[in-house]
Order: sequence, then structure tokens, then C-alpha cells
Amino acid sequence: MKRLFVLSGKERGFTLAEVMVAMAIISFVILATWRVITSSLYSITRQDQKVKALHISQAHLARLEAETFSRVVPENWVVVATGETYRYQLSIYDSSHPSFTINQFIASDFTYWYSATPDGLGFSNDGEDDGILVASADGSTVYTCNSATTNETGGPVTPEADYNWDTDDFRLFFDSEDVGEEIQIYYRYYHLVDEGATIPWLDAEPTEKGVVKLVTDAGDLSKITVEEIESGDPIAPDDYDSVTRELIFDASEEGDSVWIYYLPDSDTDSSGPGGAPDGYLDPTENSIVGVVVGNFCNPDGSATNQITKTKKITLTEYWRQAGQIQQAEQKAYILDR
Repeated sequence: MKRLFVLSGKERGFTLAEVMVAMAIISFVILATWRVITSSLYSITRQDQKVKALHISQAHLARLEAETFSRVVPENWVVVATGETYRYQLSIYDSSHPSFTINQFIASDFTYWYSATPDGLGFSNDGEDDGILVASADGSTVYTCNSATTNETGGPVTPEADYNWDTDDFRLFFDSEDVGEEIQIYYRYYHLVDEGATIPWLDAEPTEKGVVKLVTDAGDLSKITVEEIESGDPIAPDDYDSVTRELIFDASEEGDSVWIYYLPDSDTDSSGPGGAPDGYLDPTENSIVGVVVGNFCNPDGSATNQITKTKKITLTEYWRQAGQIQQAEQKAYILDR
């Protein structure tokens, strides 16, 4: 005798179509969740880099704001006849820090120097691409440069040029006819990063003893200068790891508070934020590269080609993320008090 079983709705299995739909829904949820997680991780990483970049730029802007007005880019100077005959040393140069001489100077951008737009300086083209622009106080005269020949004695300059330019130590040489003239000097440069730290040892974990991790990559040990804060004496680190950004010290320096100076490591100018070369060396995977641009401006912030009591400083930090160059920009106004 055959028995018949009647299955209730709760006892029936899933059809193939139902299983397929369920799997599709689960896959969609998993994929969507994964995308959210990936996007969040990328956002966190990007924000971390941006915070580091802003930290570096704020520190550098603070240094500039503490400088004498005439020593902030752009610089102004009255040509004088002294023992250093008609010779002017750009403020960017400091022989005590080797890092200053590495990839520091940036060639001029014709659009920026000579454009009459609000963002430009409105100068006449001096026909040079030597990375520097020199003009009279009122902007009526743009000096020409003999960049091919440097004059170590300070003068006189060649007849066809208003000044000579020594690219080895960032000095300008003027002629005796310029004595008493007030001039303004424009240039762009990569800013030097300075970090304060105390070298850990006694209470540190074994892997952290004598190790200071830099905010961004300095490239190699030869580009890093370390000084003891209290005495100003130089300290020689034992090693530097460019991948981890770890600067390693000997046990004899335990507990020392130090200043660390360096220029972030940079690469060739392959692309800017828009995808085209922008005139600045690109950051490497572990570095944040900063570029400083300055100009005299009116009280309302508009650019002028005359020496004024206000300078606008624009500092842009660049970093590489997912193959793209990202940037963060800050501006500050410095007043001649």
C-alpha cells in the first residue's frame, strides 16, 4: 500500500531559480560592501597623506612668517658697494645645510612671471629661462641675465647683461651702475623640511630603540642634516631606510632632542594633477614634495609688479597616490612690520 505525503510550504525546498536569485543578491551585497571598504581604506590613506602634507606646509609657513620681511620670497634689496662688491646672496642658500643644494631651484614659468592676469606679475619678458626674475622696485625695468658666465669677483658684469647669476651658490652679481637701486627678486623653490624629535632608547620597544621615523622620504642619508637642539652640534645618524622612512641612531645619542633637516625625495617631472608636466619634480611613492611661490601684492591680495609691504606666499604640497599626483595648497600673507 502506497502512502502519499503532502509537503507543507515550510517543508518544500528552494527551486533552482530561487537559489540563483539568492546567490546574485548575496554576491551584490558582498561586492557592494567590498567596494565601500576599499573606498574607505583609500580615503583614509589619502586623508593621512593630506594631513601629513598640511602639517609640513604649516610648519614651513610658520618659519617664513618668523623671517625678516626682506628675506621672504620674493626678496628685495638695495644694491650696495661693500667688500662683497655688488653681490647678493639669495636667502634660500645656507651652506651649513647640504640639503639646500639638492634639486632646490625651479625654472621660471613664463605665464606666471609675465602674465597680466590677476594671478600673474605683469612683467615684460626678459628673454631668459634661468629660473629667476629680477626687476626694479616699480617694475618698470626687468633686468637681463648672463646665465652662461658667472662672475666670481662680483663685477663688472658683461656689457649685454644687467647681472650675472652663479647657480652653484645662488648669488647675483650686479654692476657698479646699479649701486643704490632697489630691486625685487622672484624665484620658486622646494622648501626644506625640518622635524623635531627625541631619539628613543630606554623605555622603547627593541625595534624602536634609536629609530626616528620621518614624516616623508628624504631619499638617502647624504641628504639629511641632524643637529642637537640645545647645543646646535651636528649628529651623524648610522643609517636611513627610504622604504620605512626610519632614521637610525647609535646608542650614544639616546634621549637627545634633535632637529632633522632634509629636502623630500623627488622624481622626474612626468605629470601634474591634470596629467601634463607642470614644471615641478614629482614626488616618489614615499615622499611629499613642497613648492613655494611668492609675490608682492596689494592690500586686497591682488598681484603687483612693485615692491609693497605685503607678500603673498602660496605653498603647494604634492604626493603620489594610486599612480596619480595629488596636491594640497595653502596661502599666507606676510606683512612688513
